[in-house]
Amino acid sequence: MELQELKDKLSAEKHIYDFTEEGGDVIIRNKKHGVKVRCSAEAVAKHDWATIKGQTVGGRNVNHITRVTGYFTIVEGWNKGKLGELKDRYHSQIA
Repeated sequence: MELQELKDKLSAEKHIYDFTEEGGDVIIRNKKHGVKVRCSAEAVAKHDWATIKGQTVGGRNVNHITRVTGYFTIVEGWNKGKLGELKDRYHSQIA
């Protein structure tokens, strides 16, 4: 993958990624997972987008699913009110 191609992909997904350049390297921050990855130009050239993207999730590319609304749904798309309701719910422990 070319360095400019990587920058274009990251720019297209600004809601998930921030990136900066430092000393010829690209520092990618995944906002969703709080993971920072430093990629050298050589590393970018060796790998494709799927591989680089996979490194930025830090093994945490998981969707949170719950039944707060009465049916199973992914929490990621919820508004602040519904997320607050989820946070305030009682969580029991099962032994």
